[in-house]
Amino acid sequence: MAAVFVTVVGLLAGCGSPAVEPSGQLVRLTFWSGYAGPNASALESIVDEFNAANPGVRIEMSFMPWDVFFRSLLQAYSAGGGPDLAAFDSTRVAQYAKKGVLAPVDDWFAADPASNVLVTAATEAVGYDGRKYAVPMTFTSLKLHYNRELFTRAGLDPDRPPTTWDEWREAMTRLTVDRDRDGRPEQYGLALPDHDTTPTWPIALWGGGGDVLEADGRRSALTRPESVSAVRTWVDLIREEHVSPIGLSGLEAEAAFSRGEAAMVITGPWAISGFQEAGVDFDVAPVPAGPVTQATFGATTSLALNASLSPAEKAAAHAFLSFWVSEGAQEHWMERSGYPSIRLDQNSLPSNPFVAEFADDARIARPLMPGTVEFAKIHDDVFAQAIRDIVAGKVDTAEGLAAAARRIDEILTESR
Repeated sequence: MAAVFVTVVGLLAGCGSPAVEPSGQLVRLTFWSGYAGPNASALESIVDEFNAANPGVRIEMSFMPWDVFFRSLLQAYSAGGGPDLAAFDSTRVAQYAKKGVLAPVDDWFAADPASNVLVTAATEAVGYDGRKYAVPMTFTSLKLHYNRELFTRAGLDPDRPPTTWDEWREAMTRLTVDRDRDGRPEQYGLALPDHDTTPTWPIALWGGGGDVLEADGRRSALTRPESVSAVRTWVDLIREEHVSPIGLSGLEAEAAFSRGEAAMVITGPWAISGFQEAGVDFDVAPVPAGPVTQATFGATTSLALNASLSPAEKAAAHAFLSFWVSEGAQEHWMERSGYPSIRLDQNSLPSNPFVAEFADDARIARPLMPGTVEFAKIHDDVFAQAIRDIVAGKVDTAEGLAAAARRIDEILTESR
């Protein structure tokens, strides 16, 4: 990494973000991401716009599958290399921050007024040990997607989707069709995944007043009565009322909805184009409110900086952070990706009404276990597995959650 000095000056035309003044020597920044398909193309086009507006800087993109990305990133950082910029799921920020491979970005937050209008749930997700180690890059809520045609057939008003758990329960049971009564419906009211998916079951916990961890993040909350009651409610719906297939992955849940085998699914904007291509007559609505609160998961990606950046590279990277969160770049991102803006003051796109729908739920969106170093181990290996075992009938709800809570507490103690 060459120590080449640049100056942040002026404004990029139409974007309101600082540009980098050429210094006579090109500052090169490597940028890794696991995005694929339209999202990769959208990101690359915005990087190209930044490069064109900043002739003194060249950001070079590298795309790879997410499993390769996470397998390579820490190894590269630990060896003193790795990308200058990296875009990855916000749940991983604390893990890398603890290892000292990410640069704190509190100075960027203090310097750029745009930091004050970023989605709250996304900003909360980038903290660790009292500091911010990334800038929110993308955000979306998870929403309830429902099949309007199947609603009509079941005598439900497709213009009035369920708004409470009671209404949701009634809709799910009416939409579940088991003609031969063999316990395996031909049509399910809901496709609720329990593994290899964006976190969905925590939404059920939150609605019932429970959570995976206590607010201080130091111990499990799975044995709280509210957590046990919330999980039991949904397990009973799945096992007794058969409103959802058992053992679905996220992709399998979306596929069931696409085929008309499930009337509802909880997912994000990445699934919209597939549902449209499948010819599904669908709409979206906020996840219905539980007996305690209304909440949904806020899926966020963060943009982190290598801790080894030189002053020149850091200045150029900060300029790109400001470019990314600018109104112009965010409009391009919404248009090309279908995601809502990372900004709270920019939440609609005339050409895609779904963007505003997903943006609107920022008000009820939550990060999951922000600042938790062992997020993947706690959520994927312990919590999600416990839910799978409980739903499959391998263990009682209370016993399964209690065992998971004990293991989570061990992990939290070991990670301190």
